[in-house]
Parts: sequence; C-alpha cells; structure tokens
Amino acid sequence: MNWFKGIWEWLLPATKDTLTRGRAGLVIATCLGLTAAVGGLILTWIVSGDLQGETVVAGALLIAVLAGLGALARAGRALLATWLLVILLTLLTTADVAAYGVASTASAGFMVPIVLAACGLGLWPGLVIATFSAAVAWLLAWAENAGWYEPLLPPDISHLTFDAPALTVLFLLVALIVGLWTRHLGRTGSK
Repeated sequence: MNWFKGIWEWLLPATKDTLTRGRAGLVIATCLGLTAAVGGLILTWIVSGDLQGETVVAGALLIAVLAGLGALARAGRALLATWLLVILLTLLTTADVAAYGVASTASAGFMVPIVLAACGLGLWPGLVIATFSAAVAWLLAWAENAGWYEPLLPPDISHLTFDAPALTVLFLLVALIVGLWTRHLGRTGSK
C-alpha cells in the first residue's frame, strides 16, 4: 500500500496548505472515479453491442475535461477546479434527468455535485447546489405532468407528488449533513 500512498501524494499539489490539498484530493478522486465510470460504461456497451460512435466521442471528451480539471487541481488551483467540476456535474446531471425524467436513476446523480460542493466549498454552496437540484426535479415533474414535454420514461403524477418532494428532502439533508460536518472539521482542525 505504500505505492498507493506515494502515487496519491504525487497527484496532490506540492503545497503545505491542507485546505488546498484536501480540495485537490476531492477533485482528483472524483475525476478518477468518473473516468473509471465512463470507461466501465463504454465497456458495458461494447459487450452488450449497444455502443454508438457518439458515445465514444462524448466519453473521450468528458475524460479529457476531467483530466484537465484534475491537472488544474494538482497545479494548486483546487478552489477553481472544485467550482468548475461542481458546475459541470450539475449541468450534465440536469441534462440527463431532463432527458429521462425525474423518476430515473439519473436524479441520484445530483448527489455527487451536492456532496462535492458541501465538502470542497462549504455548507452554503452545498445548499445552493441542493436547492438548484431540487428545483430541477420540481420543474421537470411539473412540466411533464402539464404535458409541456415528454421524457423517455412515461410521465406519472407520482413524479410530482412523491419523487420531487422526496428528492428535495434527500438533496437538502445530504447538503446539510455534509456541509455542517465539513464546517465542524474546519473549526476543530484550526484549533
């Protein structure tokens, strides 16, 4: 396991500022995890015979962007990299949820930018991303039930009466738990 620790230390910026190193670690770990997920999805689609050329291009583009954000964090610009990654993931998740509908598992994807914001940026940015995510869930549920658009999954009244309220509670609760814990760690770590 010493080799893993050595690689991880090499990936982090060469600074003594623990906050910058911590943020950089969050960004780099998230980027590596998402890169592995994209690779795994592409491999799954190859095996299933469902792979399309656009998917490979989109996956390669996303991996390149993630590598750039990881490099930005490693260069000591961890705060900027965190903000950019949170915004990118929020927009990508919004597009996915808009395509499939609020009842799809894509809605759970909002948890990643919420947790990343609450851990890397603080309680209030985490709550802002959670509130935006909840607003997306409500607006999409309302729009599909009003007949304004039709997602890939069939519209249902439960998206408005159950899914959007449940997602709102989950998003805000996760932002509060993680954001308050991060705030507590920041206060106890500085003493």
